[in-house]
Amino acid sequence: MQRKEKQAISLAANSRIIIGIILLLLLVQIGFHKTYISHFPGFEDYNTPSGRRFHFSWVKHFHGMMMMGWILMLLLQPVLILKGKINWHHFVGSLSYVLAPLVLLSLWLITQERYYDILGREGYTAAVGHLSLNFPNIVFFALLYSLAIYYRKRSALHIPFMCGTGILLIGPALARILILYFGLPFDNSVIISKLVMVAIPAVISIAESIRKKRISPFTVVLAVMVVNALLWISRNTLFWQTIGGAIAKIM
Repeated sequence: MQRKEKQAISLAANSRIIIGIILLLLLVQIGFHKTYISHFPGFEDYNTPSGRRFHFSWVKHFHGMMMMGWILMLLLQPVLILKGKINWHHFVGSLSYVLAPLVLLSLWLITQERYYDILGREGYTAAVGHLSLNFPNIVFFALLYSLAIYYRKRSALHIPFMCGTGILLIGPALARILILYFGLPFDNSVIISKLVMVAIPAVISIAESIRKKRISPFTVVLAVMVVNALLWISRNTLFWQTIGGAIAKIM
């Protein structure tokens, strides 16, 4: 393949990534508008339609800032590549060594807060079951980010794994949109969001595998999203209740 042709493909790939991240950013803004963004800057506690008092803890603010920071970093990286700012691209990438652990810390704290909230309102079984929604995100984010860093010098592998960390963020935003704007039940909304998170890497993986005549790295991302969905589906089974019970002991 000629060098100019490779560059054209690279530019097209980065353009698609930018569009995808912008769509993710819009999804997050819409999904969290009613429950969080619209309450800026006062962030006063309010009663939900179900009658539950919603409190804006520092954990929620910290989590929101870290996740938004991560999305903006994902958006900035391909923009810098398109602009030819490779040194800046590497510099921003090195900042992820600080930001990624903070993202993981925020995921842990929000999972912990959510666990104790549900424990107090719905009991132990429901709280442990709900851990299957939040806790796997910690593990899978760490896994995908670690793979992205390990293959940082091989863009064909680095990019899919970094994109995978972004796909993980689709679930919470999309589920909120389905609940708040379409009135779907919580469980149905989560299932649909999980299916979307599976469908995106599935489509990319199949398309790339056919085009390149070899298994796409997005297949790994697909596997992660499938396991993520299966853990939620199994939340009330003995399998997850045993695993979740062990996790609950360190909450």
